[in-house]
Amino acid sequence: MASAQDLLTPVKQQKVYTQIVDQFLDLIERGEFKPGMQLPAERDLARYLGISRASLREALTVLQLMGLVETLSGQGTFIRSKPISPFFHNPALMNVGESPFIILQARKALEPSIAALAATHSREVSSVKLREVLDWIDSDHSAVQVMSDVFSEGDRQFHLEIAHLTDNSVLINMQQMIHYFMGQKLWLTLMRHTSFTTPGRWQEAHDEHHGIFEAIQNHDGQLASSRVRTHLLRVEKIMIQAELISNVPGDETLQFSEDISQDTELS
Repeated sequence: MASAQDLLTPVKQQKVYTQIVDQFLDLIERGEFKPGMQLPAERDLARYLGISRASLREALTVLQLMGLVETLSGQGTFIRSKPISPFFHNPALMNVGESPFIILQARKALEPSIAALAATHSREVSSVKLREVLDWIDSDHSAVQVMSDVFSEGDRQFHLEIAHLTDNSVLINMQQMIHYFMGQKLWLTLMRHTSFTTPGRWQEAHDEHHGIFEAIQNHDGQLASSRVRTHLLRVEKIMIQAELISNVPGDETLQFSEDISQDTELS
C-alpha cells in the first residue's frame, strides 16, 4: 500500500494569469466558449473573476499568444475559430513569463542601488561597453523605434551592463535574472504593444538612458540612483495609465512628480 508521501505531490503556487488561462482552456475545450463568441468588456470580466484588470490583461495577452482569442480594435475580444498556435495543448509552453508588475517591483528594489555602486566603481575604460550599447540603441531609425527588437534588447542590455560595472558577482547574477524575465513573451508583448506605444516614449527613454550614463561617468552615485529610480517610475506611470497595473502602492505613484523635480535639482 502506497504511503501518504508517495501519493502527495508538492503544491505549487500558480500565477493569477495562469489560473485564468486554465479556466479559458477548460471552457473552450468543453464548448462553453464557442468560436466567434465575444467576451464581455475587460472591466466586467475582471469583476466576474474577482481579479484586477492588470491580471486580466496579462491573461488575455497569454491567450492571444496561444492563438485562442483575438482583440479587434473598436470591436472587442473574441474567441478564435480555432487555435493557431503550438501553445495550445502544450502546458510546457504556457510559461510565457512572470507578471510585469512583479518584474518592475524587483527592478525598483534593486536597480537604483546597482547604479549607485556602478558610479563609484566604474572607470572610463570599463564603461566603454555601456556607451556602445547606447550607440547601438541610438542607431535604430525604424518608424516605431521603441517597439523594435533593437530598443527592447538594447534596454535590457543597458541595465545589465550597469550591473557589470559594479564588479559584484551577486548583483550581476541578480540583474541577469531580471534581464531574462524582461526577455519573456509576456513582458515583451505588453511593453511593446501597450505601454511603449506612448507617443514620444522613445525620445524620453533615450534621454533617461543618457542621463543615467552621464551620472555614472561623473561618478555621482546619488544622481545615478535617482535617475534610475525616476526612469523606472516613469515606466510604472505609463503602465498605470495603460491599466497594466492597478494595485501599485499609491504613495510611490504620488511621489513620481516629486522625484522628477528632485532629479532636476540634482542635475
